[in-house]
Amino acid sequence: MRLLVLLLALGVAACGEAEAGADTTPVECALGGSAAFAPDCTMERAEVDGQRTVIVRHPDGGFRRFELGVPERGIITADGMEQADVTRSEGIIELRVGADRYRLPVAD
Repeated sequence: MRLLVLLLALGVAACGEAEAGADTTPVECALGGSAAFAPDCTMERAEVDGQRTVIVRHPDGGFRRFELGVPERGIITADGMEQADVTRSEGIIELRVGADRYRLPVAD
């Protein structure tokens, strides 16, 4: 669970209000049920009112927010009804929310 909290990302931006040029990390995603991952999404880390959040932005302007460090859960979706299915691998966390999948890098 500690590993989930150590997601690598740079930049601080208010949720949903990132400015062009904000520090982001490219991440692989497979959107809309696509079978293939591509480095088309970006990830930012934010902290709002003490809650650590990762924002994954889609190339079409859509985004998903995830809360980090949730007791007994690690990482969860921060918006919407669908919860994230989390799979851990060496060096990455794969998140699935509905038909969208994301591969986020983690720290040691």
